[in-house]
Amino acid sequence: MVSIERWNARLLACALVGLTLPGALEGQVCFRGHPSGRCDGFVVLEFTSGAQLNQQPGLQAIGSSGPLYISWETGYLHNIGAQSALGAAVRLAADDDGHRVAGVLRYRQWLGPSWSLDLSPGVLVEGSMNFTTLRFPSMTAGAAVNWGDRVALMVGVDQLRQSEGTHWTGYAGLRFGSWLAPLAFLGLVALAGATY
Repeated sequence: MVSIERWNARLLACALVGLTLPGALEGQVCFRGHPSGRCDGFVVLEFTSGAQLNQQPGLQAIGSSGPLYISWETGYLHNIGAQSALGAAVRLAADDDGHRVAGVLRYRQWLGPSWSLDLSPGVLVEGSMNFTTLRFPSMTAGAAVNWGDRVALMVGVDQLRQSEGTHWTGYAGLRFGSWLAPLAFLGLVALAGATY
C-alpha cells in the first residue's frame, strides 16, 4: 500500500486544485452545486465509500482483505445553460489492492432543483497495486444519481492495464458531497480505528 505521507500529499494537492480553480473564473461560485440562476459554477469536493463489484482474478487467493473502495474527488463545474454543467476534477481512489489517480471530465445534467445525473469519463495517470504493476494511461468512467450535491448513488469502472493483460474492475457506493464529504471521511476513519 501507499505510505500515509504520499497519500496525504496527494489529498492536499487535489484540495488545492479544487480551491484555486474557481478563483480564476468570473461569476458567482458556489460550494454546493445548483442549476444556473443561483450559481455560475460550483466546486465539487466529494468522498465515495463503497465496494468493488468484481476483484482481480486470483487476488483473493493471494490474501485480499475484502472489496473496500474509497475515493476523493475535487474540481470545478461551470453551468452551461439552464440544465447542464461541465467541468473537470482530480480523483484519488483506493481499494484493498492499491491506489489510482485520475483526471476526469465532469458533466452534470440537472433533473430539477435538487436532483441531477453526473457522468465522469477520464484517464488514470498514476497508481500502484500490491501484487502487479499497472501501465498508464488507462480509462475510467463513472455515473451517479445525485441529490442536493450532498449524497449520490455512484457506479463506475476502471481499466487496469497490466503486463498479464487488461482487467476491468467495477465499483459502486455512496458519494458524499460538499460539507458531508469531510464528515463521511472522518466517520470512516473512526470506524476503521474502532475495529482495528
